[in-house]
Amino acid sequence: MIERPHHVAWVRRLLSEQPVVALLGARQVGKTTLARQVAQAYGDGVAFFDLESSRDLAKLADPMLALEPLRGLVVLDEVQRRPDIFPTLRVLADRRRGARFLVLGSASPELLRADVGDSGGTDRLPPPRRAVLAGSR
Repeated sequence: MIERPHHVAWVRRLLSEQPVVALLGARQVGKTTLARQVAQAYGDGVAFFDLESSRDLAKLADPMLALEPLRGLVVLDEVQRRPDIFPTLRVLADRRRGARFLVLGSASPELLRADVGDSGGTDRLPPPRRAVLAGSR
């Protein structure tokens, strides 16, 4: 595993500023590895959901029921598989208490258009803070 202390610190800083941070990039560029390093540095209170896992998908059958009681860091890997989860993240982010969400996914057009954040009364919401991973590991 490639250690990335500067990237870990950067993502942790973003998480301290925003309730939702997205790491987007092509497959195999190290998004999950970086998220695991961030989670390790975060300490206790980390929940990790791999949306390629049928078990984790089943846990998120009702996203609000699954995510609302969580505290600490919640990592949602391969989030492009469940774009319907973003309205729940919006509600939880608006509450500004409880968990911080680190969402990982491929830079698909659907994911880039996902609405998360404080609407300020508008229909189109600002995007989450995004960290785009590109290139090589």
